[in-house]
Amino acid sequence: RGLGDVYKRQAAAEMLLEAKGFSDVVVSITDDNCDVVLNMGEVTDAKRAQVEDIVKRKTNISADKIVITPIVVTDAE
Repeated sequence: RGLGDVYKRQAAAEMLLEAKGFSDVVVSITDDNCDVVLNMGEVTDAKRAQVEDIVKRKTNISADKIVITPIVVTDAE
């Protein structure tokens, strides 16, 4: 797998997560691991499962290799 393939998989996961309503999404693939940082509002098991499912489908990385890090972004105003 080339670097271009990694970028495509990261972008595909980011776009679908944003389309599902998550914001400030960053997906990073390194070797066979995937880090996902996103603003998911209140963290629930259902949201975590949805993120995991999308990332698994778009990156072909197994759930045990996916690390989800929720962030809280507040308006600076």
